[in-house]
Amino acid sequence: MSSRSPVFPDWRRWAGETVAVLASGPSMTQEDADWCRGQARVITVNSTWRLAPWADVHYSSDPPWWREEIDAMRAKCRGEFWTGDADYAPEGMHRCPYDKKVAGISARPGVIGWGGNSGFCALGLAFQFGAARIVMLGFDQSGGHWHGDHPEGVRRPANWSLWRGHFARAALDFKRLGVEVINCSRETTLRCFALKPLREVLC
Repeated sequence: MSSRSPVFPDWRRWAGETVAVLASGPSMTQEDADWCRGQARVITVNSTWRLAPWADVHYSSDPPWWREEIDAMRAKCRGEFWTGDADYAPEGMHRCPYDKKVAGISARPGVIGWGGNSGFCALGLAFQFGAARIVMLGFDQSGGHWHGDHPEGVRRPANWSLWRGHFARAALDFKRLGVEVINCSRETTLRCFALKPLREVLC
């Protein structure tokens, strides 16, 4: 894979690094977010920015969620804002559009797989940035969020069985692409990735 891409200048910007992706499942904790600080690049997913406003990147696929949160984030976050929605472009937003036709992880610069949820897209973004190792946290895939329900108008229905299928395909793609992915979520129904305690992976 080329180290640079004229189509997507951020391609492999973190080449060879460890990237922790912090999703919003009920098992996500402040303690685990803090443990990642300084030990990995960090991407937060949706409202988990509140546990790690210092993160490198804050990601969401959902414009309604961004409209609800972006003003507070601009006041508190130092990292970049990224989305996979090709049409959502407020000031300061970075985009790596998702393609619903991509079944797993896209190796095409500037395009990520969709997977039905923002956590899946954030894994694809970590790959686009060149991660050699990805640490997953808060990927419970079992219902609810650590922060409670999103407000009306932002809340979206979950399809756990469909999403697990997308993650299973992503696991195969990551293996083929030579990226180590470790699910360090305290509780998870995803068995397609290696499972290890966070403190054994980042120590």
